Amino acid sequence: MSSDNHQPHILTAGEIWAAKDIEERVVEVPQWGGAVKIRTLSQKQSAELRRKAQRINPATKQSELDNEALEQLLFIEGVIEPKFSMADYGRLQEKSMAAVTAVLRAIMDASGFSSESVNEATKSP
Repeated sequence: MSSDNHQPHILTAGEIWAAKDIEERVVEVPQWGGAVKIRTLSQKQSAELRRKAQRINPATKQSELDNEALEQLLFIEGVIEPKFSMADYGRLQEKSMAAVTAVLRAIMDASGFSSESVNEATKSP
């Protein structure tokens, strides 16, 4: 019986600051006949996108997360090649939902969004 006494390396703050943890990935999109390049979002970017996607519900007068706005912002920020604008995202509404959803899921999964956020932001209207 062997006992594994290996302890994990406890990082220093300097090692954390130096870590290259914002990644780029290529996502195959068969519906479009190729791939797009995405990048993971930082904690700061994620918070900023959530802030920008907040809307006041006219009925309750409460601030709520607008999932459609969050989806749009995630796509625009997360896809780095080709680069899309807000106007381009409007045009993507005419494209395959499966393709757009696959790219959004890849961005959210890579960036550590919860599965609840993924499900909410990619729900069909």
